[in-house]
Amino acid sequence: MAGIAVATAALVVVMSVFNGFHALIESRLSVFDPPLLAVPSTGKTFANADSLCRELEALPQVESALPVVCERALAVMGERQTAIRLFGIPHRLYSTFDSISLAGAPWAEFYPGVESAVVSVGVANVLQSPVGSEQLMGIYVPRRVGRINPANPMAAFRTDSVAVSAAFALNQPEYDRDAVFAPIGLVRRLLQYSAEATSIQIFPASRSNEAAALEASKRVVTPQLGRVMTRMEQQSSSFRIVNMEKWMTFLLLGFILIIASFNIVSSLSLLIIEKQENAQTLSALGLDKRHIRGIYIRCGMLITAAGGLLGMFFGSILSLGQQFFGWVKLAADPSMLSVTAYPVVFHFADLLPVAALIAAIGALTAVIASR
Repeated sequence: MAGIAVATAALVVVMSVFNGFHALIESRLSVFDPPLLAVPSTGKTFANADSLCRELEALPQVESALPVVCERALAVMGERQTAIRLFGIPHRLYSTFDSISLAGAPWAEFYPGVESAVVSVGVANVLQSPVGSEQLMGIYVPRRVGRINPANPMAAFRTDSVAVSAAFALNQPEYDRDAVFAPIGLVRRLLQYSAEATSIQIFPASRSNEAAALEASKRVVTPQLGRVMTRMEQQSSSFRIVNMEKWMTFLLLGFILIIASFNIVSSLSLLIIEKQENAQTLSALGLDKRHIRGIYIRCGMLITAAGGLLGMFFGSILSLGQQFFGWVKLAADPSMLSVTAYPVVFHFADLLPVAALIAAIGALTAVIASR
């Protein structure tokens, strides 16, 4: 019983830990990833993104819809250069950087007529850009419209300069490595766009029931936009890896639980040998072999059920304690960590597959031993 309880508690705790990693990833992604993101089902851009956003904001299910432009570009500062992902965002998204900036003042104005930009820590390190200085960063993108003169290669590019007002870090390589955020007007001018956008960020109107609001908003806007993704769908690869690891660990610990159940087989075998005389007495009173075997089967299942219930109880207590009190800390300098304790989120639904596994193992081992 103790072996079953320990293995079951380990199952519950480990599944809760993976739930915690899932929630941690989602919380980190929520800084830049909107609740709903619309991308073109065909082509690269929405042709009339601004008017489309105004139509979406007129819907009662949508609080705001914001156009975003993203394109590959080249950033140059002094003698250094690096490839970047250039994001053009509207003014309403500027406040996103207030909580993640490492240095500088996001969107502060330095020169009249010169737009400000916010760069990731990776871009700032490669270019060695002094944040908030007089030195400007040049941005180059391939010319999209017009003829190109082969004798003048630089004519194949459009360029503009920005002042680096701040550097941010999100602890996510896909953003920290090469992202640069600039005003959407500047990026559109560089790319020779008028009202196009490569994506539209949609924020639901109701926040009382986020899941229901997301579903309602997605259902309403999908006919107009084509492909609309939730936050989990936007980062499906990250969540898929965590879920895969969670259930692979569940299977590995399930094998440990099966090995622990061998103790039940040996215990029942000893019990059957010990109770042979009692079995003969019951047989003489008229109880057939099937009913006698049923006694041992129920005994084995009770042992498994008791151990499983104890394990689920203590595993739930440990998971909830770590979730709310953070008993187990990470062994490192807290100032260098984004979280100081192991992330754990307990889901009651995780007990269902654990209980099903315990019931199957208990029934199988009891039948084997009783035969």
